[in-house]
Order: sequence, then C-alpha cells, then structure tokens
Amino acid sequence: QGCSSCPPADRVLSKLAKDPAFAGRMVPLAFHVDYWNYIGWQDPFSDRRWSQRQEQYAAAYGTNRIYTPQLIVSGTDEMNGADERRVRRAIETALASKPAAEVSLVVRREGASYVATVQARHDGALVRDLEVWVALYQNGLSTAVGRGENARRTLENDSVVRRFERAFVLPAAAGSTARGELKLMIDPAWPAANLGVAAFAQDPKTREIRGAAIRGGA
Repeated sequence: QGCSSCPPADRVLSKLAKDPAFAGRMVPLAFHVDYWNYIGWQDPFSDRRWSQRQEQYAAAYGTNRIYTPQLIVSGTDEMNGADERRVRRAIETALASKPAAEVSLVVRREGASYVATVQARHDGALVRDLEVWVALYQNGLSTAVGRGENARRTLENDSVVRRFERAFVLPAAAGSTARGELKLMIDPAWPAANLGVAAFAQDPKTREIRGAAIRGGA
C-alpha cells in the first residue's frame, strides 16, 4: 500500500481471483511486503516475513532484483503484476501442466480458529523433499490511505495473506504420502465469508510449486 505502482496489480489479482475460468484451479495470494513502510504509510497487512520470502525467490533466481509489484506464477515465472495479459498467459501455461504432487485440503471451524487438514502425495520420485505450506487469506479489504505515495486514496485488496505456516515435508521418494493438521487463529474482526484457506507443495530450492488446493469462503 505504500507503493503507487501496486494498486493496478492489486486490481489484476482481484479480477483473476474472481474469474470463473480459474475457480478452484488457481491459488491467488497477496504477500504485502514491508519495505515501503518507511516512506510514510504503514501497510496494515505488511510483514517482514513476506519481504524475506521475496528475497528467497530472488536468491533462487540468482538475482538481486527485488521490486513491487512483482507477481510470481507457479514459483518460477516472475513478472510485473499489472501486466494482465502476460499474467494470464503465464497462468494458462502453468495450468496446462499436470502437477507433480496431489494436495488435498479440508477446513473446519473450531472456536476462534480454522483447523486445516492437509494431505499430499506423489507417484514419481522427486529431486528433493517438498515443503507443504498453508495460508489463511482475506478478501474484501478496504483501506483509506492517509500518507505515502497512495495518500488520499482508498485501496481495495483481496487474497491478502493473514496467516502462513509450514504444515509438513513431503519426502522425495516415489509414492510418498504425508499428512498434517494446522490451527490458524482468526481475528474476530475478519468476516468469515471473506476468508479462505490454501495449501501448496513447494520445492524449497527452486521455489517451484508442485501442487496446490484452495478452499474459499472458509
């Protein structure tokens, strides 16, 4: 929210997330970095961990180029998130390939938390173990920005990551299966209808996403 180049990319992400052609087939997640906070506006959804995650992608790609609004498809294809045509092409290309791992996700409400049960499996031998991550995200956010490059604008955000945890590691050996359960705390101010949960299996070295699942409106 502190970068004036980001709102167009946010709109593209929201548009794609609501596109029926991608429903249940694409996992849109917005990780708000914190390194723009110094210029006058504290993004309420920013987190240093998200900036560090972006740095991990740069290291995997062998570059020191870190920027916003960066959008990454399938963990390997990066581009400006405001370039809707290119983003759509990248997503369609990724969807044309069969995922190496199968990820299933069941979510239930338990008091002030969502409990996510995740299972992952694959038939072929992988080069290395995969990390399986779970994200709780929120749609329908609206923020009146008071300072910084977007001062006096009201920004709309969807797919904003609120909780993010590693569930387990899926072994690389052929025919491996793994299962885990995570409890994701919910703020009472977050409307349940605007929340969703996603899970994905990722190569920790290349950053490639090898399989995913999503449950919207959790």
